[in-house]
Amino acid sequence: MREKFYAELSRRLRKEGIESSYAGTQNLSVSLHGQPVLCVTPSSEIYILPAGSKNEEVNDLYHRVGATADEVYEYVEAVQSSPLLRASDLKEEFRLLADFGCAVLAGRERENDRGYQFVTWVWDFDRRGVSHGHYFEGNYHAAKEDFAVRSGLISRAQLFSADQLAELYRATDFFLEEGPEPEDKQMKALQEARAKIEYTVPDLQERLELSQEPEMNL
Repeated sequence: MREKFYAELSRRLRKEGIESSYAGTQNLSVSLHGQPVLCVTPSSEIYILPAGSKNEEVNDLYHRVGATADEVYEYVEAVQSSPLLRASDLKEEFRLLADFGCAVLAGRERENDRGYQFVTWVWDFDRRGVSHGHYFEGNYHAAKEDFAVRSGLISRAQLFSADQLAELYRATDFFLEEGPEPEDKQMKALQEARAKIEYTVPDLQERLELSQEPEMNL
């Protein structure tokens, strides 16, 4: 499990432009400007190394790596520990991650360091085969949401897109800066909502900056 977890976490961090290494070591180290500043344990716990203490840039990196590590650990463990999906006409081997109502959530590790793939399907009437697959390349969060909707566990109307959450976050910014002084109960609710949005949308700041860029009329 450790090797699978570290390999996938390193691949995900590389895509984000974050340097990491784990060859021959118990923990995975994360570097900033060529200097190891964080370490990730096999159970996905993260520690700031002495070289990264009292550094605001390292604190930001800590939260970015932490969110990615939690997600990677969850789906790598799920794929490694789940049984095979028994369904006719499947060309690849998928692990059955969840099964509820008429829907299934499955996943598999792809070869040649290409990460993980997740799929939601609908069972055929006799539950021997699956059809109408929705495929997600490495996006475990989106796959789980899709399964929850297709299985009837949650209504799609209850879900917010990343863009919608970013705009709600911007609205709280405006309210806190320009609106009346909120009561204690309102302030607590706003702070909790903002914290959830920050955790749910890892690239929140990029989305906020992008939506502020002026449109060019050609």
